[in-house]
Amino acid sequence: MKKRWLALCLATVMAASLIACGSSKTSTPDTTGAQTTAAGSETKAGGETKAEEAPAGAVEQVVTIPMFSDPDTLDPGRSDDEQKNAIVLEIQETLIRLMDGKVTPGGAESWETSDDGLVWTFKLRDNQYSDGTAVTAQDYVNSIRRIFDPEVNCHNAGIFYCIKGGEDFNTGKGSKEDVAAKAVDDKTLEITLTEPLPYFLQLMTFANVTPVPESKTQGEKNSSYGATAEELSSSGPFYASEWVRGSKIVLKKNPNYWDAANVKLETVNMVLAQDENTREQMFNQGQLDILRKVRSEYADTLKAKIDGGEVQILEGPQPRYSYICFNNEDPNGIFTNEKIRMAFSIALDRESLVKNVMKKDQAAYGMIPYGLSIGEELFRDIYPEPMKDFLAQDPKALLEEGLKEIGKEGEQITVTFLQKNSDNDTKVQAEYYQNQWQTKLGVIVKIDTASDNSSFNNQVSKGLYQVCQTGWGADYNDPMTFMQCYMTGDGNNPAFFSDAKYDELVEACKTESDMKVRGEKFAEAEKIITVEHCGLAPITFTYDKNVAKSSVKGFYINGAGGPAIELKSAYVE
Repeated sequence: MKKRWLALCLATVMAASLIACGSSKTSTPDTTGAQTTAAGSETKAGGETKAEEAPAGAVEQVVTIPMFSDPDTLDPGRSDDEQKNAIVLEIQETLIRLMDGKVTPGGAESWETSDDGLVWTFKLRDNQYSDGTAVTAQDYVNSIRRIFDPEVNCHNAGIFYCIKGGEDFNTGKGSKEDVAAKAVDDKTLEITLTEPLPYFLQLMTFANVTPVPESKTQGEKNSSYGATAEELSSSGPFYASEWVRGSKIVLKKNPNYWDAANVKLETVNMVLAQDENTREQMFNQGQLDILRKVRSEYADTLKAKIDGGEVQILEGPQPRYSYICFNNEDPNGIFTNEKIRMAFSIALDRESLVKNVMKKDQAAYGMIPYGLSIGEELFRDIYPEPMKDFLAQDPKALLEEGLKEIGKEGEQITVTFLQKNSDNDTKVQAEYYQNQWQTKLGVIVKIDTASDNSSFNNQVSKGLYQVCQTGWGADYNDPMTFMQCYMTGDGNNPAFFSDAKYDELVEACKTESDMKVRGEKFAEAEKIITVEHCGLAPITFTYDKNVAKSSVKGFYINGAGGPAIELKSAYVE
């Protein structure tokens, strides 16, 4: 016998569902994860913010938004950062789509699971790529297999090891045919898991699980797919009509999309603007319609326009965090020592960083952000950030103890901080860390700058660094999205952190259905990685201020899952 799961009732049956919370009119970080701003936006648990709705008018349906980084590929299998996900999730259709904070049918119109929770069957709706070709279950099978394909090198592969046969294929012990995703027929997809997961449906909202025809990825094309707009098969609300590297990506409405009748925008211009000052100037000059992650001082300059109804502001906590990433396998033998890592973490004044340097976000003393749920409650409402007592220790004394342990007692050490790009904001933050460490620890800090974000990611993933700053945002609304990354050997573990107890706790949470037990295990694991072994050093939690022209309606600012800005339902009034 099988149990039928309908999207409209997920909130009552799915342990990791998205919960809409009450609102507050305060402009300070709201740890309930919900907030209503003066512009009428609402932030829900999971960090999603929605612009108020109004009837569409007969005006040109074009919006322009910035790209914060230059994507190197639009291959769903290689989608591994916020910018790539933001594009892929607009031009492709996941089985499950997050809309207005709710898990809703996307490429699948319905689904059901076996009594033991191991076999999931998805019934696909009639959908077509932008060229009119039908989307089939085998296309989803191909995308799932490619997650584990060593040639594709998907950084999220470990997240999907729950799919039977996936880990073996990914680690060279099996073949793609062993991956338990199969097309029962053109409209029926069946996925078998190794163990039941309370949050499995949320994994189906990932950009990696979007359909890719096998004909597009056969032979040599498997490693090059996604390099140009022309070769992409687009199954989502939009398709990439133009892609000028280092400049822009233009999206056009997909007339063959299953829900095209409800997609109002005809064109989305995505222009590369990596520098924050440049983005602000572009918004001031009317060249951008929506701008995310603005500084408080910039939002203040728009107060008259906000009060006058010309600009809307949407703000609230988002489930993302940034952290200092130590190479726990540092070939120079410095950050292999946990006392040295502790010293570098404690030496940083997080409050000064957010108030005086970044002028946005809030200081982080843990790695699970505000706005993220554990079952039907918000994690941070129950479990306090674990690092505050830890930061009271003397960092210089810890450094001296660590240096003695690695045979460098009394030496002045030199470390290299890898800066992710040459943007001014990145440079200012790197110099802040450099000053803090040199002043408080007496070390020498050199700054090395990667040529661009893609080069930075590649360098970090290969362990070719000592210390850097990076971050992680929720792919779905459950603490597992943050905790699984740092399990031993995970492809998204840039710190190369490894601890048996941490692995044991997080592994147990994958199948634990009791949310109180899960929460306690997550809290213990969080303390292990941030305090007891200090595998990494959380720095900030995201508290976003986003601004948009008041004429743009119906879009969502997503936090836990979905594209950064969901434009499927957007329109210009």
